[in-house]
Amino acid sequence: MSRYFLSTFFILTCFFGISQKSQRTVIYDQEYVDYIKSVELKKKGTTFSYPIVDLRGGKLTLSFDDLDPEDKQYIYEIYRCNKDWETSPLNEIEYIDGFNGEEIRDFWYSENTRVDFTHYRLDIPNDDIRWTRSGNYVIVVYEEFDDGKEPILARRFMVTEDRIKLTSRFISPINARFVKSHHSLDMTIDHKNFPITDPMNEISLTVMQNGRWDNAQSNVYPRFTKPNEILFNYLDGFVFPGIKEFRVFDTRSIRTSGENIHSIELNEDGADVLLDLDFIRSGDNHLVDNDINGQFFIWNDDDPRVNIGGSLRGNDRERIVINANTSADYTNVIFTLKSKKLNHDVYVVGKFTNWSKMPEYLMEYDESRGIYICEGLLKQGRYEYLIGEDIEGNLDFSYTEGSRFETENEYTILVYYSEFASRHDRLIDVITINSNYRP
Repeated sequence: MSRYFLSTFFILTCFFGISQKSQRTVIYDQEYVDYIKSVELKKKGTTFSYPIVDLRGGKLTLSFDDLDPEDKQYIYEIYRCNKDWETSPLNEIEYIDGFNGEEIRDFWYSENTRVDFTHYRLDIPNDDIRWTRSGNYVIVVYEEFDDGKEPILARRFMVTEDRIKLTSRFISPINARFVKSHHSLDMTIDHKNFPITDPMNEISLTVMQNGRWDNAQSNVYPRFTKPNEILFNYLDGFVFPGIKEFRVFDTRSIRTSGENIHSIELNEDGADVLLDLDFIRSGDNHLVDNDINGQFFIWNDDDPRVNIGGSLRGNDRERIVINANTSADYTNVIFTLKSKKLNHDVYVVGKFTNWSKMPEYLMEYDESRGIYICEGLLKQGRYEYLIGEDIEGNLDFSYTEGSRFETENEYTILVYYSEFASRHDRLIDVITINSNYRP
């Protein structure tokens, strides 16, 4: 069986079954081959950010590494989705100005690394393609062959309009069990400058915690309306566990041990990085930490071309970023957790796993040492993560991490407008608020 068979079947079902409206498929962030690593989709010029861009302007940058030694030709295509991340019934010409299927032309080979790779970058929109409507989108990168193409990765992003005024505030949960462990929000929409005929049925919200889709609360409709106002003040309608501040490790240098690094062993084929031993945290008191809410970024402090100091802009900054990405090496990172044997599978998760249960980050239990252990190939940089249990298909952190209301988290609120008889969902506002900075 071809190594691409399953992923090809998934993509074909998603994107070429658009005309079969009864057979739409939900699309997820994913790499479809194991030699594609370090995929990032973020606002251009940022170290890390959510893939959200304004319809009126702004760009996103997609970057990834190919660890396979063969030269490839990669093309990309952009598809529009509805608010539930199912393929849209719109034709391509209704949301795209330009051409799908263009080649990714910008790439660089790794320099002085133990693990060889090719680094690819793409800015969107560009001279070849731009979107013309707000809403949910997916970019898919394909490897092109003489007789067809095969998908290698997919990432979703959002294009927003600034049409209404959304305000949100944190409130104390009604349920007493959640007061010390959870965050609760309510929202109000002011749409006096944007007439909405039937707000109770045409407006819905999605709320994400720290950019995660695995626990997002979606398709929440209003509770009340007033003249020019839409209210979502449900009792405990938007409640999220605060969890704990993220665990972190820093491999920006592999010449010296960074934060939470126990040891680094260099060899000709690469480097083994053993992290400090992790422990169960549910019984620990809350500790304040200046984390980046589960994100990661790639960097190499060992390259003198990167650490030149000063404030850089434009092409100079881009050159430094390219140098950091092409000289940063891949290391075999080893995670360990001291624990009794649990009744459920245990995973390491974070942005670098797409917040999904990736097979390489399934921790195996070592009875003789009383620890869970797993390892994964990760590029030099700074990474944040959590350790969770797979309980009935969902990640649960209540025992392995614990949850406190003092934990700092970001919440992104997306407002979708599904006008009656329209065939698409518009994204008419997006805001991100922080649980520690309350008006």
